[in-house]
Amino acid sequence: MFEMKPSDAKIMKLANRFHSFNRFILAAAGYWAGVNLVVALPALPNINTNNIITITNSPYNAVGDGATDNTLAISNAIVAAAAGGNTNGQFGGTVRIPKSGTSIFLCGPLTLKNNLNIQIDTNATLKMEPLSVWTGLPAQNQTYGNLIYASGATNLEISGFGTIDGNGADWWASSGSIYSGRPYMIFFNGNCKRVLIQNTTFQNPPKMHIVFKGSDNDITIQGITINTTAANAANTDGIDLVGTNCLIQNCTINAGDDNIALGSSTPSAISKDILVTNCTFGVGHGVSIGSNTAGAVSNLTVIHCHFVGTDYGIRMKSNDASGGSGNGGIAQNLNYYDLDMTNIVDGAIVIYSYYDSTLGGIYGTPTTVTPFIASTQAVAATTVPIWRDVTISNVNATVLSGGVPGIIWARMEVPASNILLSHVKITASKAFDVYSARGFQFADSTNIVPAGTPTFLLYNADITITNTTLSTNLVTLDGLTTNGYGNSLALYNAQASLKNTNAIDDGPLTLADSLFTVSNDFMLFPGTVVNFSLDPNTNRVAVIGNLALGGTANLTNGPGFAAGTNVLLTYTGTLSGTPPTIGATPTGFGYTYNWDISTPGQVKLIVTASAPSAPTNFTALGTNLLILLNWNTVSGATSYNLKRGTDNGGPYPAIFSGISTNNYADAAVTNGVTYYYVVTAVAGGESPNSLQVSAAPLPSLTPTNILVQPGSGQLQLSWPQDHLGWLLQIQTNNLGTNWTAVPGSTNNSQIVIPIDPANRSVFLRLMYH
Repeated sequence: MFEMKPSDAKIMKLANRFHSFNRFILAAAGYWAGVNLVVALPALPNINTNNIITITNSPYNAVGDGATDNTLAISNAIVAAAAGGNTNGQFGGTVRIPKSGTSIFLCGPLTLKNNLNIQIDTNATLKMEPLSVWTGLPAQNQTYGNLIYASGATNLEISGFGTIDGNGADWWASSGSIYSGRPYMIFFNGNCKRVLIQNTTFQNPPKMHIVFKGSDNDITIQGITINTTAANAANTDGIDLVGTNCLIQNCTINAGDDNIALGSSTPSAISKDILVTNCTFGVGHGVSIGSNTAGAVSNLTVIHCHFVGTDYGIRMKSNDASGGSGNGGIAQNLNYYDLDMTNIVDGAIVIYSYYDSTLGGIYGTPTTVTPFIASTQAVAATTVPIWRDVTISNVNATVLSGGVPGIIWARMEVPASNILLSHVKITASKAFDVYSARGFQFADSTNIVPAGTPTFLLYNADITITNTTLSTNLVTLDGLTTNGYGNSLALYNAQASLKNTNAIDDGPLTLADSLFTVSNDFMLFPGTVVNFSLDPNTNRVAVIGNLALGGTANLTNGPGFAAGTNVLLTYTGTLSGTPPTIGATPTGFGYTYNWDISTPGQVKLIVTASAPSAPTNFTALGTNLLILLNWNTVSGATSYNLKRGTDNGGPYPAIFSGISTNNYADAAVTNGVTYYYVVTAVAGGESPNSLQVSAAPLPSLTPTNILVQPGSGQLQLSWPQDHLGWLLQIQTNNLGTNWTAVPGSTNNSQIVIPIDPANRSVFLRLMYH
């Protein structure tokens, strides 16, 4: 392990190089996860590395004996380092806490200044004074101040492979105002900029470990260890982050609450453009947004991270803004890629808007909420949380017994929207709950639960289950429809079954290459919409019980769609009602659609090819070696068949099929021959023949020169092929009207005539006749 030393002038250079090297790591992580990850890394602090002040040197004389109060010594060193001169455009300096004595330097509140690095060497510890001393110190910001504090500062760093210890055990055991007023261990406030925290270990804070509270910018936290695992270390978040353009990478975090928490109680404090990568999370509540979400959170990427024994993995929690709380904001454009979760305690994926509620004893831990509880919540009169545009991809998670694989529980007045789970595999003992959500997609994913346990519980949900290829994994559904809030379901290459038909009866229900089994009576109400994609694959609703027909069926064409019989619903009990009204049908196909309920246990849709009408306004025009044909477009036609013969009235043995336009140029013709044509339209079936038209290709009427080649007592004459059918005429001696035809020239474009020496002149011409 590299140990920083005061004589090493490359301290900041190494840090910068480490930061730059991880551009490659981030790019590789994005590629490995199958995403196009574009990262704008935060700017690093610019601190003078030639000004290093060691706190044990004179005149500071700090003592690392675990007993001496070194607050004044370190504070004076901070002032001196920050006042360091200009070296190549770098200002300030480094306060070095070395290994010395027992290497435990007790300290009270410290305030950082611009252009400052606090460096804790390997095996050195900066430790907070005990509670008994701290409560007598002057207040700084929180009730009892913070160990390290900065406000509105620029170019700040905490580095070194040593430890910062919050000495928090007595604080955790306290009560009343002392407990509620616990200080943060490290607190950046008021728009700090260009902050780097790297390599150091943080542990046992009175409250949170590292806190960014204002609208801070360009924050880098890398290579650190947060190690607080005591059971009574309540509310000791690892990193609380509010800021823009932030990077957390290569960190290990065990904390008494959220491992990382994003969001603010101040609406103007925005959190955006945040990347968390290559981190390991142990004890703690996972990567969280909230509970304060008044300040919006957006453009978050969490990639290539490991969760081991955390209470949660992905967690979003908030409430409405009643009582002046800092809740009710927007969280959007949130991306989670390539995550491993092992032995999660409470929930792998948790998004809920009732964090401060005590409904059914679920305060802070929504593992026992039911569809009924979700249905009984009143509409809030204040601002409510908004969760939208969330992508979770390539996640593998195991959840301990009693925990939930996931829950999406937004407000009825503002459902969560556009949440995609792609290539996610979760093993758990309970169902995945989806309450008040729109556009929830479960793509190429599995939720492994014990036999008899539903895969999903639904209320007021719009859910799509889709697979790239037909899946044999059975997705089981249950839930509740009440108070007018129904559920819609779409299945693509999926197999699903439903226990409580009330959860889907309202619809719409969409099936494409899927089998949906209903283990109960199933009723299609008058307002129910069912969407079927028609193709040769299995695609039906199978009712294990009685089926009541009704509603509307919309039809679309899938691959291989053709005329035939489609068994769209089956049942084992009795059939009642009337078949659904046919709504939308595939465009561009000449088919008719009719229901057939004559076979017990089956509701069939009969698709019959219906012939389109014959094309009209059919015309033919003969030109040289070509006949041009045109006709009017037939509505619904997918192609046309052109038929040709040489006998008036047929037959038409030559057929040009599959013509996609309403015109054709027939070049396989001979000039002077009359051809007869009819055309038909194809749309599933074939229309009757159009009226017959005829045309003969004619040679060109454009005059042309005759090429003459004399030799051996003869003239060889030739002219263009497009003048076939023209007549070659000859006249001798005088150019007048006495023209005679040259035998055999009409159907040729070349002829030879003898030369008669008695003729003084010969005149030749081509004539169209």
